[in-house]
Formats: sequence, structure tokens, C-alpha cells
Amino acid sequence: MKQQSDLRPVATSRILRTELRRSGARWAALTLLVTSTWLLYSGRERWPVGYMLLALDQRWYLPLLIGLAMAAGAAQAGRERRARVGELFAGVPRPRAQQVVPMLLAYGIPLFLAYVGATALAALRIVSTAHYLRTGAFAGVVTAGALAVVAAAWFGLLIGRVLPYVATAPGLAIAALVSPLAAQWLAGRAQWLSSLVFPFTGLGGLTDFASLPGRFSIAQILYLSGLAAGAALLFAATRRRDRLRALIPPALGTAAAVLLLHGGSAFVSDPVDPAARELVCTGDGPPVCVARLHSGVLTEVTPPARAALARLARLPDGPSRAQEYLDAADRPVHQSPDTLLIPLTIDENGHASDLDRLEGYLLRNLGVLPFACPDDSPGPDTATVAAAEAWLLGTDPEPAGRNSAAEAAEARELLRGLRRLDEPAAAARVAAVRRAVLACTTGDLRNRPPA
Repeated sequence: MKQQSDLRPVATSRILRTELRRSGARWAALTLLVTSTWLLYSGRERWPVGYMLLALDQRWYLPLLIGLAMAAGAAQAGRERRARVGELFAGVPRPRAQQVVPMLLAYGIPLFLAYVGATALAALRIVSTAHYLRTGAFAGVVTAGALAVVAAAWFGLLIGRVLPYVATAPGLAIAALVSPLAAQWLAGRAQWLSSLVFPFTGLGGLTDFASLPGRFSIAQILYLSGLAAGAALLFAATRRRDRLRALIPPALGTAAAVLLLHGGSAFVSDPVDPAARELVCTGDGPPVCVARLHSGVLTEVTPPARAALARLARLPDGPSRAQEYLDAADRPVHQSPDTLLIPLTIDENGHASDLDRLEGYLLRNLGVLPFACPDDSPGPDTATVAAAEAWLLGTDPEPAGRNSAAEAAEARELLRGLRRLDEPAAAARVAAVRRAVLACTTGDLRNRPPA
């Protein structure tokens, strides 16, 4: 008896290898790996920022990946049903569960690894620049996506067994592609439930700091594990009682997920990772700081930021530090005179965008990020700001983007007046204009600023 028990894992492994060779599981996994990797590399607008956005962006493609997995499973089960392989298995003195486990594993393990493998292949592109990683949160998002693919493949096996038709596989693929419509309908009524049931929804806003809480990922893993287990048990069931028992895992998984989310009250719409927003600064001065998520490009933005600070140091009480502006989607209304805000964006290769122009961006508008002043306090006029910029940069005022040629001519006249002054007097007037820009008050280069 002990010898038979020792030989059982060996036999199972041999049967699994046979299933991998004879079934389409290997090709399904390869197709999913290539498709997922190609989709990620084709849409590099967001995820090169960091690993969490990579995991979230991969989940956007789940309708297609789930469709591929369901179609592969349905095609395999349909072929076997039409070829009457089940009648051959019926003559083998083994329980039905032992007969189907190798097939389930053949479609479960490779597809799970294919999804994770696509994540790893994409991560190789940003490994040199993405230094921030919350391992648990990242692993939760990836695991939930991979489980969704496995559950889809096993559901495809089940449907292919029940409906062994040629049209079943493409029908399931089409259903998966249009599933976002159902997700959108459900989101209008219960967003938390839509995000739980459809793992390609509720993946954060457009900010670089988008994330998914660990609680929500665990809830999705419980729900998807229940679905996968239910599909596997239904695929193996031959009696009515077994089919009823197969409904228990999905019910338990869904109930556990709902309880974990407190019936939706624990759901957070468009969550962000506060730790990713924490500033990381250079060790020497003047300090330059970026978000922890972007710490991999700190050495890239430090030279242009310090060059801009050096130019602004000509002004009395000019900024002494530079830091990333963390809410790029919003206009900064309140800015400290002592801080130069960096409008940092990450390109498709994971590096800081427009490095050769960053110093110019920082010095534009006298080192103040543009924002809308109140109607009753519009701030300095355009010609005044243009003349002050030109003096600071040592260039001529550029009429491009100005309201009229008259303003450009006025800016050149004001600049000539500044250049006739000595350095301290001109710097004091330009500093007064910068303070006016920050405070949305009137600044004038025609008169000396008050002492």
C-alpha cells in the first residue's frame, strides 16, 4: 500500500505532462504570454512610472485575456466531447475527479505563469528607474489578475463540456470582450460590487500614485478563488449532488469578499498610495525632492532643478529648494516663495520627460507654476512678467503666446529699463514681480518696489 502511495505523485506528474503535450494548454499559455506582453509594450503611456501602475494597466486588458482563456478551455473540452473521449475515460477504473485534475492543472498552471510572466517581462523595462515597490500590494494585484485568467480557463472547460459546439469558444471570447458594458452598468448602481466582480474595473484614477488597497486585493482573490474552485468542481461533477456541492465555493468566496469589504463600506474609489507620495530629497544642498515613487529619476532632475535655482538666486529671497509638484492634474493656487515646484512627468522609458527643457519650464513665469488668479485680482500684466522673465534669462521677450504685438513691444521697453539699472535694483524689481505673481497682486517694473 505504501509503495502505491509513493508512486501516485509520479503517475500524476506523468499524466500532467501527457496532458500538456496532447492538449492546447501550452499554446494557450504562449498566446496569452505574447498577447499580454505585446499589449503592455504597446501602451506604455502610464505604467513605466512604477510597478503598481504596471500591474493595474495589465488588468485593463483582462477582457481580452479572459476571452482567450475561456475560448481555449471551451475549445479543448468541446473537441474531447465531440471525439467522445469521455466514453474512453468511463472505462478507466478511476474516479472522475482524478481523470479531470490533470486537465485542470494543465490549463491552470501554465496560464497563471503566463500572466505573471508577462508582468515580469514588462518590469524588466523599468527595473533601472522604478525603485519603489510595495511588494504585498503589487503581488495582490497581479495574483488577482492571474486567478481571473485561471478561473476563465476552467469556466471555458466547463462550458465546452456542456456545449460542445464549434461556436462555443468564439462566443465566449466575444462575451468577454463586451463584459465591460455589464461592468459599466453595474458600476452605476454599486461601484464597489462592479470592481469586485469585474477585476478589470476600479483600477484607480489618472494619477501616478494610483493603487489598490491590500484589503480589496484579498477580497478579489477570495472571490476569484471561489469561482475557479466552483468551475473545477462542476467540470468534474457527474451527479446532481456533486453539482450542487460545486456551488458552495463560489458562495463562500463571494460571502467572504463581501464581509471583508464590509458590504462595500470599506471600498475606496480611486485610491492612492500615500507612501508613494512621500518626498525623497538629495543629501546635499540646495535640496531637490521628488516623490518616493519617482525616486529613480531624482539624479536626472537634480541638475536642471539646481540650475534653475541658481538663476533665481539672483533675486532677493528667491527659492532655496525645489520639489516635485505632486498634484499635476490640479492648478497650484498656494505656492511657497521659498520652493520651486517641479512639473515632473515620466516618459515611456521610465525616465524624466523633456530633461533638456526642464530648466526652462522651471524658470517660466518667474519660477511659479501657472494658476488661475481671481477675477478681481488678476496679478501682473503679461508685458511685465515677460520683461522680468527675459531679464532673468538674459534673453529678449518672446512675443509668441502673448496677446498682442503691443504687449510684446511694451515688454521690450520694460526690459530696456531694467537693463539700465544696476544688478541689485533690477533684481529687486523682478523679485517684486515674482511676489506679485505668487499673490495675484499688481506688479510694476516702472517704479521701484517699496523697501
